[in-house]
Amino acid sequence: MSEENVIGLFPLQLVVVPGEVLPLHIFEERYKRLVGETMDGGEFGIVFADGDTLRECGCTVRVAEVLEELDDGRLNILVEGGRRFRLVEARAPADPKAEYLSGLVEYYDDVEPGAPEALREGVLDVFRKMLVLMDVETPRQPVGEGPLSFRVAAAVDFGAPLKQELLESVSEEQRLETLLTVMETLLPRLELRKEREEAIRGNGKGH
Repeated sequence: MSEENVIGLFPLQLVVVPGEVLPLHIFEERYKRLVGETMDGGEFGIVFADGDTLRECGCTVRVAEVLEELDDGRLNILVEGGRRFRLVEARAPADPKAEYLSGLVEYYDDVEPGAPEALREGVLDVFRKMLVLMDVETPRQPVGEGPLSFRVAAAVDFGAPLKQELLESVSEEQRLETLLTVMETLLPRLELRKEREEAIRGNGKGH
């Protein structure tokens, strides 16, 4: 494995999936340096920091847009998820406050890239129902390219542990089945919440 597979790492308490666009606020000197070094088309890895432990699998990102550069060097940026990777070896810097963590990684893709159309339609149907209950005015199919599972995971906050599970999976069918189960579990809760909100507003269901 070549040194080309060594990338800078940004441990965060969040998970990024391929194709997801995410805002980041960069304020530590080591990560200002990391972003600066990858600003012109380079990439770095975001890996879920679960307590004191780094998860094995992460996702590379590229800087899609610099939203704001403050006088003290802090940055507000948009990054876009790229390739999934497994962390083979983490490489701690000599000065952790000034230098960022890096890692030797191997990239991976799905071994089962497709999924039955009925499953895809089922996921989209439940997803649209969720958006209606969440008062999204024009619910529609998750936009973008790439696997539907990642587009759905990027559109709704299902929490970092579930997103990490999806990131690690190498089967689109498995990911969609997981999402369908989770969303079907969430629907009754969302329906109850909407009923309560309507009752509070006095829409004929309460005072």
